[in-house]
Amino acid sequence: MPGTGSAGAAEADGFPGAPNGELDEDVELWGLLYLDPLLELRFVSSESAREELAPGARPPGEALASAALSLSGDAPLRGLLDAAGIGDEFAAAVAAVLTAPDCRRFLRTAAADTAASLLARAFVAEATRRRTERNGSAPAFDGTARDGAVTRIVALLGGDPSDGTGTHRGPVTRRIKRLTGRLALGLASAQAVKRRSALTDAAHPAAGDVLLYLSRGAAIRETVAAAVRAAEPPVVLLAHSLGGIASLDLLVLRELPEVELLVTVGSQAPFLYELGALPSLEHGSPLPPHVPRWLNVYDRRDLLSYVGAGIFPGRVDDVAVDSRQPFPLSHSAYWSNPELYRLLAAELP
Repeated sequence: MPGTGSAGAAEADGFPGAPNGELDEDVELWGLLYLDPLLELRFVSSESAREELAPGARPPGEALASAALSLSGDAPLRGLLDAAGIGDEFAAAVAAVLTAPDCRRFLRTAAADTAASLLARAFVAEATRRRTERNGSAPAFDGTARDGAVTRIVALLGGDPSDGTGTHRGPVTRRIKRLTGRLALGLASAQAVKRRSALTDAAHPAAGDVLLYLSRGAAIRETVAAAVRAAEPPVVLLAHSLGGIASLDLLVLRELPEVELLVTVGSQAPFLYELGALPSLEHGSPLPPHVPRWLNVYDRRDLLSYVGAGIFPGRVDDVAVDSRQPFPLSHSAYWSNPELYRLLAAELP
């Protein structure tokens, strides 16, 4: 959870007006799918009745597989996938899913009312995994972008588009929820651990980056200061993750009146302060008066974002956004989340 032990940490327990329970279950299931895209297909096929096909009969999923191979030719879908950063991986992802033994078994017994949505989620999850492993960085897309692509895929496969987005309801979901314990154990395989490592390493700065900054941060702060001097006032410093630490340090150590607003996104600066590890400010010391207004954006699903209002009373405004993505993808999803841009549009001078 964002925040560790500060009075402001309670604000990270939820989002105003956000539905509880079902939405969290949806995000958790996507977290499992990013690790194992075939998860739903495997467990649904394992619980399906195994019936021998009559001679000459076509497997129920054969038409779905044929339709899936032409998905990449749909221009609207391609636009959605490109916006999500997974367009280049999608065709290979579809081929990988369709040729996997688990998917072939699923297609032999697939139920028409759920197969399209299950396949759509598998395709998107596999494309996300491939994008992460290829580029070494998690695609910055939020749940809205993801669901937009899933909805289009379901429609193209002839399913009900409303079945592909939002929380996963129905008999498939209930079966999977009953198997949650088994799923968690099954994900402890070497393959799942490897995939989890790839996603985690790609989604946030390595510990070595933070240590490097703490030992040699002066050059980074000077780079930020040079950018401030080159900008036309009033200046807004907008910084993500480790960048938020460097920007806050700079503003504490140096008075820069041209900076009107500091916006940190998914930042660990409050956490380092509580640890006594923030270079510019000893724990227990207040923010200097010359530090400008500070807007701190966090996502409670981002375990690398921290709230600050409780430790700097009256000096920090914590604002929650919800990417509807599990960690660690939630740490990169801010930049495709419309909530962030609406917030910035209202705050920028």
